[in-house]
Amino acid sequence: MNQGSWERSLRGAIFDLGGVMTEPVGRHRKAIEDPVQLDLLRFFMNEFKDVYHLPTGVHDLHLLETGEISDDEFFDRMTARYIAQGGHPGVDGRTAAYVVFGRGMAACGAMIDAVRQVKGAGYRTALLTNISRSGESVWRSLLPVDELFDVVVDSSQVRLRKPDPAIFLLTCERLGLEPRECLFVDDLHCNVDAATELGMTTIRCDDPVVIADEVVELLLGRAAAAEPESAGAGR
Repeated sequence: MNQGSWERSLRGAIFDLGGVMTEPVGRHRKAIEDPVQLDLLRFFMNEFKDVYHLPTGVHDLHLLETGEISDDEFFDRMTARYIAQGGHPGVDGRTAAYVVFGRGMAACGAMIDAVRQVKGAGYRTALLTNISRSGESVWRSLLPVDELFDVVVDSSQVRLRKPDPAIFLLTCERLGLEPRECLFVDDLHCNVDAATELGMTTIRCDDPVVIADEVVELLLGRAAAAEPESAGAGR
């Protein structure tokens, strides 16, 4: 955690979707035993590690998350690259999507409760997610978005993606806050590092249940399970 200065006043909190507002990404992926599917998953993960940390680019992952191609296009093109590099010729885009997404994401109840408490205490809140054009149906089906967040910034809708500083600044602008006034929570180092560089207080989330307590402790000065204090806890 980058706590920054304890003296500065935090007025807002920005949360990632996958791995923060949901259980860790991949936890609900069905155990894969098929060697071809395992090889395909390794191929995806290697591409992810090679390009995700780049703020912008022309890789299909960047195009997917900025809304320039659809999920189907992404996985069709990924499997074509996989086959071209010697992968099994029998795979297709639908298999790839299943291998990567498994049973999808599951909301983290502890983090939902933490955000509810933080917003109820007067903090401005935002959901900031890198996601494809079909993303809105995903986050709306998982979370009570309108109750929890004052602002939602969806990468595919704004045509920017983390860790581009521009998307953090846009989120702060929509919250009506300066970066130094915001807490940012994300599960990926590159996104946390980018937010830190802008002056945000940051927490990297490796376990959303544990980090939910840390968020409440930092912003409200009490354990998440404690009874809410009187009005005025937020700033």
